[in-house]
Amino acid sequence: MIKPDSTDEDFRRKAAKLIDSAKDEIIVITGEISAYGFPDLKWATERARERGVTVKVYAPKPPPNITNSLLARGIKVFIGPEVKDHFLVADSKSYILSKPPDPHTGQRTGEVHENEREEAVKIMEKFEKLLTNARLVEKVDWKQDSLWRALQKPFNWKVDTHASRLDEEYA
Repeated sequence: MIKPDSTDEDFRRKAAKLIDSAKDEIIVITGEISAYGFPDLKWATERARERGVTVKVYAPKPPPNITNSLLARGIKVFIGPEVKDHFLVADSKSYILSKPPDPHTGQRTGEVHENEREEAVKIMEKFEKLLTNARLVEKVDWKQDSLWRALQKPFNWKVDTHASRLDEEYA
């Protein structure tokens, strides 16, 4: 059982452990992929990719900045209809079931299931079924990236910073 807390610390610790245990494949069925915004989960996912683990994410409403970050790291992102329960499955054998947060407390409830291949395979089948109505995001949309947008219309600080107009002294 995952202990509910305001920062999802127990969930994040257990999810990172599961991600770090993966040798072949990780699949994620989620909502908006907000957990990827936590550095510990982002780093665990990056370590998995560095080990050659395939990572696939299904989400109905991923923010463009997170989608871009995942794609830039070689993670496949699929966008499709909303799902109630969220899952993280490692190597078709262990998984985390995450239930929607309680509307009154905002706290997540969930369960960790280790070495339960039969149930994990059922979730993998659900994932494959979800993909039939999903769209694969094939390329990074830099126009949705906040840094790209800021560089297109930089803030005018009213200071001339163009290098050709700066006097430089060399010692």
